[in-house]
Amino acid sequence: AVGRRFVAGVRTGGARERLRERLEPFFAEHDVLLTPALARRSPAAGPWHERGWLRNVLANTAYSPLTPPWNLTGWPAMAVPFGTLPSGAPCAVQLVGRPGSEAVLLDVAERIERLRPWRRIAEPVGA
Repeated sequence: AVGRRFVAGVRTGGARERLRERLEPFFAEHDVLLTPALARRSPAAGPWHERGWLRNVLANTAYSPLTPPWNLTGWPAMAVPFGTLPSGAPCAVQLVGRPGSEAVLLDVAERIERLRPWRRIAEPVGA
């Protein structure tokens, strides 16, 4: 119930428009924003369906704080593989663009792939 109210408030409330207004000046001068896709390693797998909505949101926000704002704005964003960490775990960057810039993001993603080709088969972590 809390989750449904939150999502409904975001879709219809002023929070979405206020965030867009704050971000528009950046995208007036820049075509793409590049951020880490994740802030840290993801939480351990477990029975997430048995946990409450708020607990899941807080856990996800801790390791992925840079993706929700773009979901809120509705602007195009994508995560792109970007090599591996010293542990062997994969890492990625996030590309964000202004409304209607999907082709630009795909072009940048292609350039990143050429510079750092993506593994097609993952090695076991810690191997």
